[in-house]
Amino acid sequence: MRLSVALFTVIGIAVTGIAGQALRAQSLTYDAASVKVQDPDAPKIFQMSGGPGSNDPGRLRANLNMSSLLSAAFGLGVDQIKGPAWLRDFAAMPYYEIVATMPTDTTKAQSELMLQNLLIERFHLVFHYDTMNAPGYDLVVADRGGPKLKEVTADPATGSDGFPVLPGTRMLGWRSGTTHQRVKYQEWPMSTFVANLGFLIGKALGKSLDDGFLQAHVVNKTGLTGKYTFILEYDCAVCAPLTARTANAANDTGAYPELFAALQKQLGLRLEKTADVPVRVVVVDSVDKIPAAN
Repeated sequence: MRLSVALFTVIGIAVTGIAGQALRAQSLTYDAASVKVQDPDAPKIFQMSGGPGSNDPGRLRANLNMSSLLSAAFGLGVDQIKGPAWLRDFAAMPYYEIVATMPTDTTKAQSELMLQNLLIERFHLVFHYDTMNAPGYDLVVADRGGPKLKEVTADPATGSDGFPVLPGTRMLGWRSGTTHQRVKYQEWPMSTFVANLGFLIGKALGKSLDDGFLQAHVVNKTGLTGKYTFILEYDCAVCAPLTARTANAANDTGAYPELFAALQKQLGLRLEKTADVPVRVVVVDSVDKIPAAN
């Protein structure tokens, strides 16, 4: 019964009695759904399209690993999904091809619940909710000099920064195989940047998502409301592969500022530590790797 109660909490519907909750939750299912394990030799391409709010609201298409499916089903970050160790092995996790249909007036909350029920039916998902503390930070404008960011203009990129010229909102990464990280954020609002920043902080502090840590919760207090294109270049001692890190540590570590200093020096922004933030998590008690037949 704990599972049925948790499912209902997601969409905030109050129903008298646990039996009523279970009945209503079970009724929210896709009209039809196909679930297949992707060929392990096929390219693992992250994809999720269609559904509520899209130009194809009655059909959902997904090509995701289990951690990403759970993240989509509960509307939480991947780091807020806790469970068996294989859910953190992102390189080895199978990908699943899902095609599902639903009424065109389905809401996002209803679609999430449909995906939860699909995982319960096909993968025998059993879960419960918990609360854990994540590190908290405010991102503010540095006291001296102000922000060093310029709003995006209509002028095309020249490509002189070493990154390929690609239109639209993108994140382009460049790594030397050592501890040096160079990332271009193209046409990003601060709201999107702070969401990504939590993962960078976790990696830089040796508390990576890969190791099961909750990522930092960053609040945008910069007052910056535009879209910006900028490059962040910093040293991350634990970001390079171990072989490269061992071979190059003596020469490479310290050649670039660490993340916190790079934000202030290069972007004119500063991270201020705040109290830890309670974060809701989904704890996966069990889930199958291979789905039941369609």
